[in-house]
Amino acid sequence: MREFEATAEATRPPTWAHKQRALFDLTADAVDRFVADYTGPDGEPFWPPDDHVGVDGFDDVVEGFYNWPLVYAMGGDERLLDHARRVYEAALERGAETETPFGHPMVVDEFEQCRDWFHLGEGNLYTYNMGLAAPDDEAVVDRAKKFAELYTADSEARNYDADERVVRGPMNGSMGPEFCDFSAYEHHPYGADYRWARHGLPWRDLEFDEAADLLDPANEERLFEVLNERCAKGDIPLNLNITSLMTNAYLHTGEERYREWVTDYLGAWRERTAENGGIIPDNVGRSGEIGEYTDGSWYGGYYGWSWGGWHYVGIGPTVAAENAVLLEGDREYLDFPRSQLDVLIENGIEVAEDDVHSTLHIPHKYGGEGDYHYDASGVLTEDDGEVLWRDGWYEFQPHTDDPYAVHLWYMSMRDEDRDRIRRLRDWGTQDWRRVDPRAKTKHGDGHEYAWLAYLDGEFPDYPDRILDATREHVDERLRLFDAEGNEPTTVDEDYLRDRNPAFHKALLQLTMGAPQPVYYGGLVMAQVRHFDARRERPGLPSGVAALVESVTSDGLELTLVNTGARREEVVVQAGAYGEHRFTAVETDGAERGVDDGADDSDSASDGEDNSADALRVRLPAGSRMSIRAGLDRFVDDPSYDHPWSETEP
Repeated sequence: MREFEATAEATRPPTWAHKQRALFDLTADAVDRFVADYTGPDGEPFWPPDDHVGVDGFDDVVEGFYNWPLVYAMGGDERLLDHARRVYEAALERGAETETPFGHPMVVDEFEQCRDWFHLGEGNLYTYNMGLAAPDDEAVVDRAKKFAELYTADSEARNYDADERVVRGPMNGSMGPEFCDFSAYEHHPYGADYRWARHGLPWRDLEFDEAADLLDPANEERLFEVLNERCAKGDIPLNLNITSLMTNAYLHTGEERYREWVTDYLGAWRERTAENGGIIPDNVGRSGEIGEYTDGSWYGGYYGWSWGGWHYVGIGPTVAAENAVLLEGDREYLDFPRSQLDVLIENGIEVAEDDVHSTLHIPHKYGGEGDYHYDASGVLTEDDGEVLWRDGWYEFQPHTDDPYAVHLWYMSMRDEDRDRIRRLRDWGTQDWRRVDPRAKTKHGDGHEYAWLAYLDGEFPDYPDRILDATREHVDERLRLFDAEGNEPTTVDEDYLRDRNPAFHKALLQLTMGAPQPVYYGGLVMAQVRHFDARRERPGLPSGVAALVESVTSDGLELTLVNTGARREEVVVQAGAYGEHRFTAVETDGAERGVDDGADDSDSASDGEDNSADALRVRLPAGSRMSIRAGLDRFVDDPSYDHPWSETEP
């Protein structure tokens, strides 16, 4: 580990540095208030109520605090971690006391009983964030291993068939895949317009003649029968999110079997995609046969090409490829999600926005011929309003899922992947050099393009703007607390999530040079990660701010500023999990080769290896340091271990 001493004064620290530290402090104070007002004496959530019987909603509860460990791990107050532990334990207890229609609780052995990996992926973001925040916590490690074991070949849950490399149900969990009954979702709007007509059911080979039939209450029972017949067994692309659960266990333990699970299962889906002519099928039977329960059709599965579309199908290939690259260091795995994006681009339709710009409308769904008259805003239609259908593809619209294309470039650092993002730009929406003061969704997306414009040098004010917007998000929640009189006016499964005052996206982008993880189950992927060397804890030391100003295929540029009153030491790790290595480093304009020294275990005995996995930077009060570092990416074995772990006796 190479050591540096900051010598440049920061008598007037940049505004972004003050705003960043103020955001860390405000977030901790806001979470204090949130916990006091919106949970019980021991941190227990108010939902589910005591008499509740149901299947859905536990992930929504966890989403109300899932990112507190992440903010802590970036430099937030330790109170965030303490609150997260306490509320999570209380939520597990409440879930274990809540019955389902199946005769067992909603949460069994600390894991949801049987759910899909759209929702399990959301709920387990807390699990992964705790790995970053507290990898030495025995409960965190035990849960990581226990959860992963649910999907091994010899698990009593029987979620996974290793011979066929098939997850045996679209819904699975601690009780296995056999408790998937769609009619049991009594409070979930599966019969509403959104579920039937907007999502679309693979109904066109059945007795229904037009989309309106899906909204007829008289057909509801039959529609549930179709879902249970076609979508309650076998494998779907969303199950690729399980690779995050396995990668999480590997990052804790280093056990090879978890790595092998990821590459074996991903390999099975790539083989199925090749068998299907290059398009990932959305349903595979327990025998491994594509279309086993859909009369041989490769589309028509749960959260598949006809019921949900690319928004859901794209999650699994993106997340799994990222995990495989992290574990194996081979970026060839990215060809999998890249190929799926390219299929959509090849079938896209250019629509002129003005005299200069056109927006590519890519298809988001695939289905058979039939009547496509239904309410689908924002998509291309025929003159009579029918949704445009062309060679099976339909719902042509601008690419709305920023994470998929952005994450592909971020992991590959290839120019062609960056160009793909530009080609998918929606010229009919907001300027890329603008920050919306309000979060657009529950996971606060919508600023990926503005961040990329900043990295390209086109939006220099972005750090101040995004920090101002994030501060406004927190203030907005505090105003809501005041308006409600410090207690929730309504209590449902979303009440914590809709009031959570912690927002992490700006901090990820600015301090770690990282995009938001794919929300439905992805891991944090980052250029660098910071640690407080003096206190031996993750995150920036008190008073220290960080700004990643450039990310290229060669490396990055980073500025560290000590706004505080005492000397601090920062360890800057290459990658979120130590998976990268620094090659050459330039500090404040002076070029330095990185040489770990003869006594460092990272240094090669012949002196030829001049790379390092981390840098230790000493920052006197009121100082700053600018670092330009080359990066050799995905060359080291990833781990949650802190940088000083290897040198401890």
